[in-house]
Amino acid sequence: DVTIEGPGGSPFEHGIFKLELFLPEEYPMAPPKVRFLTKIYHPNIDKLGRICLDILKDKWSPALQIRTVLLSIQALLSAPNPDDPLATDVARHYKEDEGAALGVSREWTRVYASG
Repeated sequence: DVTIEGPGGSPFEHGIFKLELFLPEEYPMAPPKVRFLTKIYHPNIDKLGRICLDILKDKWSPALQIRTVLLSIQALLSAPNPDDPLATDVARHYKEDEGAALGVSREWTRVYASG
């Protein structure tokens, strides 16, 4: 397992998030399997911790390093994209009342990701 810090200036700031990182046999020709073990309220991460990120799917390149993958996941925390959701209920909340949704994201970070 690896951990990433929630990026400063995001609702995930000060959070420490545990990720499960699995390298399939075909790695580096196939992308690593990464999922959140820490609960997170984010439109692109579902209840099972699966992450909607292009480089973990069709945009994977064997030249990418694990560090790059983790930085990309951190960037996703800074820029939630409710238009390409994995958690549709969270995405709807972000679109209908972004302020309230960000508040829930902050609260979940405090409760579940304070290390």
